[in-house]
Amino acid sequence: MTDPIRQELAEDLHAVGFKAGLSCDYHHRPKEINIEEPVLAEAITLVDHPQLQLEEWPEGWILDAARCSDHSVEEIAEPTKGFHEVLIIVPVTESHNVVSVDASTADEIHVVAVSSATEGCHPMLLDQQLMDAAEPGDLGLSRWNRVQAIVSGGPAEPFREHVESLIERSYEIPPSFE
Repeated sequence: MTDPIRQELAEDLHAVGFKAGLSCDYHHRPKEINIEEPVLAEAITLVDHPQLQLEEWPEGWILDAARCSDHSVEEIAEPTKGFHEVLIIVPVTESHNVVSVDASTADEIHVVAVSSATEGCHPMLLDQQLMDAAEPGDLGLSRWNRVQAIVSGGPAEPFREHVESLIERSYEIPPSFE
């Protein structure tokens, strides 16, 4: 019997492309990821968010981040309420300069870690300045794993200070940020 999460992931992510090529989302400067081997990635399903007012909530799993070998992890260290989060290893392929998931069956997806939408801390506070700085449609921006990368990745001082002020004003802050 196939694991239901793996089956959903295979259906939702097969042939889905990564943002721009394939670089690590946890490096301050883009670091290209070798696509000869399966890739460690994070996928999310947005269940609820106290600030995002979306006319249509996206259905199913979406890719949220890719990790290079320098940023390889085996768990979701800072889960965020409102997001189902998975850490997966998936095969990828490149076609017409687009890198996408190449997993047509659940057997091709290795689930490393899972976090339910009821686990972790509430998402970080968002504001218009942060949303303007983000890529359009970046639904995982307020996930604590991604916030940790923003703070530790060495962004320019004014932006970093702004993110740190948002963290301080957030409803709930993970212990690693305190």
